[in-house]
Amino acid sequence: MRIFWLKFFFFYLGCFSCSYLQTHFGISPVLAAASVGLIGSFYHFSKPVQKEQIHGVIYAGCFAGMCAPEHLIAHKNILLVSLIGTLIYFSTKKHFNGFGGKLGTIAFISSLCLIFLKELW
Repeated sequence: MRIFWLKFFFFYLGCFSCSYLQTHFGISPVLAAASVGLIGSFYHFSKPVQKEQIHGVIYAGCFAGMCAPEHLIAHKNILLVSLIGTLIYFSTKKHFNGFGGKLGTIAFISSLCLIFLKELW
């Protein structure tokens, strides 16, 4: 359970940072995601197995943060997309090991779920 909350934190950090760079500094979504992902890749961990997993979660969060700013304007929306994205990341960890596009697909599905849930509210 501790690993889940750690990954949730890094997903949220990636998503929030990317969204913040877009809205407050006017940086393009691609450059914001690349910047946050690059900075996140320099973070070192004591266990080498967790290193790749956490870096992947940061990048998935960055990709989710590339969503249109009007969808991520509130912190509760960023929390919700991060929770959905982390749940999807955990549920697909064993199934899509080694396939390309996994992180972008997770971000797309979590952003799409956020948009659908916002329509229901």
